[in-house]
Amino acid sequence: MMNQIMIESFELWADTEEYRNRINKTRDVINEALRRYNHPYIAYSGGKDSLVMLHLVLQQVPGIAVWHWDYGRTLIPRWLEAEIIAIAKTIGCKEIIINERGKPNTARLDHAYGYRAFFATLHQTRVKKGWDLGFVGIRREESTRRKRVYTSFFSNSACFPLLNLTWKDVWSYIISSNIPYPSVYDRYASVLGYDKVRLVTFFDNEFEKLGAPYIDGVLMPEFRNVE
Repeated sequence: MMNQIMIESFELWADTEEYRNRINKTRDVINEALRRYNHPYIAYSGGKDSLVMLHLVLQQVPGIAVWHWDYGRTLIPRWLEAEIIAIAKTIGCKEIIINERGKPNTARLDHAYGYRAFFATLHQTRVKKGWDLGFVGIRREESTRRKRVYTSFFSNSACFPLLNLTWKDVWSYIISSNIPYPSVYDRYASVLGYDKVRLVTFFDNEFEKLGAPYIDGVLMPEFRNVE
């Protein structure tokens, strides 16, 4: 559980004009996108950024469709996956479409396969549902590469309303709005800090350069090589 000092610091930041201006601009981006497109959806990973985006968009369109990619039990423990889905429903999600990553045919995780499967499945779902815009919770501070990858697949049919928010803005929104979030954040933040903690797949060699598998080995050793 987040300690009281951190809670109070995020509440204080949420009371600043700078924070309020950024959140208002984020809402403006969402409203403009909703004005221009007729059948949007939300891409929801369960991480803090997509969680804030989900909450903001649901305030404008309570019945909007939500798409979620389940990485499977080898990368995300089932208790965490269940928590991610339960949180979406708690904050008002009425329709959630879940697609699951299949198992690659190699012993070592094949990330090229994973990305291809992700975008191919999302494309098929978009066509089937007739979605014309996707809200994606990517921030410039954390990853512009993912934005480039996403837009390379879907051209201009994606909206990134959180692009200019900081990690402090995101946590302040969560705390000040009393939004539940995955409990794993608090566990990892005790080692990494709330400015660096991210919701990523566990024991995943894609994040070796960030040291994530080593932290996983300390905090989540029971989920190593889970089948």
